[in-house]
Amino acid sequence: MKKIWIFLLLISWCCAQEKVFEPTSLSGMADSGKFKLYKNESVLGVIDYKLDEKGNYERTFELSYAGQVITYKLSLTSDENGLWSTASIDVPGQKIGVQRKNNTATYHVNKTEKIVTLTDQHVAYDSYGPAFESFALKKYDKQKGGKQNISRFLIPAACMDVEIEYKGTQVRKVQEKEWTLQHFHMIISNIGIDIWAGQDFKIYMMNVPVQYVTYVRDGFEDLMKVKDEDPLLSKPTHDIKKETHMVPMRDGVKLATDIYFPKDVDKAPVILIRTPYKKEMEETKGNFYARRGYIVAVQDCRGRFASQGVWEPFINEEKDGHDVVEWLAVQPWSTKKIGMIGGSYVGWTQLWAAVSKPKHLTTIIPNVAPPDAFFNIPYEYGAFFIFGSIWWAQILEQNATADISGKVISDITKRDYQKDLMSLPVINLDKKLLGKENSYWRKWIKNNVNNEYWAKSNFMERLADLDIPVFLQSGWFDGDGIGSKLNYSYLRKSKNKHQKLVLGPWGHTDQATTSIGDVHFGKEAGLDLQTLYLRWFDYWLKGIDNKICDEPLVKVYLMFSNKWITGNDYPLPQTKFTKLFLSSSGKANTSKGDGELVWSEQKIQTTPDTYTYNPGDPTPSPDYPTEDEDDKSKKDEKEKSTDKNKDDKKEKENFHSKTVAKRQDILVYETEVLTKDISIAGPVAAKLYAATSAKDTDWFVTLVDIDEKGEALPLVKGVIRARFRQSMSQPVLLEKDTIYEYDIDMWQTGITFRKGHRIRVEIASAMFPLFSRNLNTGGHNEMDSEYVSAQQKIYHSQEYPSHIILPVIDK
Repeated sequence: MKKIWIFLLLISWCCAQEKVFEPTSLSGMADSGKFKLYKNESVLGVIDYKLDEKGNYERTFELSYAGQVITYKLSLTSDENGLWSTASIDVPGQKIGVQRKNNTATYHVNKTEKIVTLTDQHVAYDSYGPAFESFALKKYDKQKGGKQNISRFLIPAACMDVEIEYKGTQVRKVQEKEWTLQHFHMIISNIGIDIWAGQDFKIYMMNVPVQYVTYVRDGFEDLMKVKDEDPLLSKPTHDIKKETHMVPMRDGVKLATDIYFPKDVDKAPVILIRTPYKKEMEETKGNFYARRGYIVAVQDCRGRFASQGVWEPFINEEKDGHDVVEWLAVQPWSTKKIGMIGGSYVGWTQLWAAVSKPKHLTTIIPNVAPPDAFFNIPYEYGAFFIFGSIWWAQILEQNATADISGKVISDITKRDYQKDLMSLPVINLDKKLLGKENSYWRKWIKNNVNNEYWAKSNFMERLADLDIPVFLQSGWFDGDGIGSKLNYSYLRKSKNKHQKLVLGPWGHTDQATTSIGDVHFGKEAGLDLQTLYLRWFDYWLKGIDNKICDEPLVKVYLMFSNKWITGNDYPLPQTKFTKLFLSSSGKANTSKGDGELVWSEQKIQTTPDTYTYNPGDPTPSPDYPTEDEDDKSKKDEKEKSTDKNKDDKKEKENFHSKTVAKRQDILVYETEVLTKDISIAGPVAAKLYAATSAKDTDWFVTLVDIDEKGEALPLVKGVIRARFRQSMSQPVLLEKDTIYEYDIDMWQTGITFRKGHRIRVEIASAMFPLFSRNLNTGGHNEMDSEYVSAQQKIYHSQEYPSHIILPVIDK
């Protein structure tokens, strides 16, 4: 009997091993046609595809933008049962072949084999074609209803779950014929998509509201028409014509300017966009506002692309911005009301123009705009932002933003910066990464003090003297987010009290998103910023009384409570700045140490914490995954991973925890597990009392949310290069082992630390490769090559109460 039992177990085991994993069949639903890809009302590309009865598929996507055309192709073959077996991808600069065998897909990238484990009954997913969405919708169980997860295979790299919910049927009119369509809502990577399909599940339109993107079947463009919800909003009723002018500056240099005109309009207000990233790349924005009755002028900055002159970042934008504003004002088609809009450097150009006070500049909308150059990039409070600066220099020198395929930017970003940026002296990185000496790179480095060179482009303090309304927008995870904080701090003192500020859970973008990576912040985060910008211009440039100035001026998002909180000043009037004190018995090194955060000064344990900072082995940034020897030994295993996307995400999530768990040069302080929610929204700061054996060193402080599983969500960080503790323009070196007080700007955030979470603070003296290393010698950190280790000591006592300051919001 025992032998029979074992035999049956073996049979059962063998059968289990032979289980067949199959994708969803693609047969029996032939479809072909064309889809147009729209950004607002502008067509960006055309998708041409054919899916036959047997499940074989061919798709060509032609992206046409800024005078460039890029073609992406995908072909997929299926077996006699309609189960896909091979796929071929042809994208700019790369061809990828994919083979499926049972539950694995194999493909090769750069001569490296990748293996992905597939889920049973997954549906193929084409990033540039909607045909396969029909099969995903067919799997939805309407009797069950509600939100349902369906597995997708994103060819060639990963399986993922998407969420689908049936929303009912709608009768829509297309070319005077009524169509009864099924409406589904799908969520992919936390992005919501509305899909309209026929009763046979054939796709007719897919709309991505948060991105203002629509895929619509050719001939069904009437589906894009939506009910007019705001009768006061400027409507897209105008056809467009475009002209190019060479606009003269005061020194005779002429700057290339594309001007988008609404046809049949004699005079209109003008929206100006000044960019170093190629004027044609703002085509959709030019079309958007011109269709709504604005004239839009998009200009290449001096020395960039079609403009004359010599390019040097920062230096010429104030005068050039002033001159083009006034040129636009005197043109016969101008109403003499000029606005400006744009993000990042394009936001910077607005602020520089504004402080020159051109008579006809009426309002500006600087999106994700940095502050003065010594407080973010190229320097942040004296520490050289080496990664951002050399990355940006490569973007500029290779004209990467002019390439709509994204390949140039991708190649720049994929470099091994951990290795590249270890080279000393830093000043010579231009020869290594740019191929030659670069004038402005060397000026940035040689001027490592906020001196007369930077004074040519400093604008922040002058914002207090403005008399125009300004609309600042940024995100809690914006790499230039300190700009909205610092710039607003001066604007709120200005003569014009209409200073608007919107801060959401977003990155470096002028569009709202609802997530960062895998962290979802709720649909409420998907604010319709584009309409908000238009309403602002309608009010200030066209004089439309849309009541936007009756709304609260300040709007900030509270993550995890997933709601907006408002006011008319920032920080919000109800903010209670609260100290959270560092404490330990002298063993706060790593996340395994005894560092604590306590709410009362009386509870501080007073033994200082110490660590050694060695520039030869710089403390890695916990949020920039790099390889150590142990990582390299696992590389082959990773290349044959079951799911590349999940592994990459897991690697990034784990790297932070792994780094702070093993690096003795990171001090970690945590609260007890929170017994109630604590909400903060606004500026964050730290005050450290510290000593070092070095003549100069750096102090980095990071605020982190730790959830119940111990997973870290880094929120904000701040840095001070010690010699600049008193002044950015007059540095003073340190006396050995002397205790100094350091005030550290930790930017801003808005979050509810949930019950069961912990609040963490991490302290280090490097954040490599994001920031260049302080060599601890007191010399020029970016021009020298010699370095020494430093013995660091952080004090926490009633005499030296090191702490962070949180902007607590009482409910």
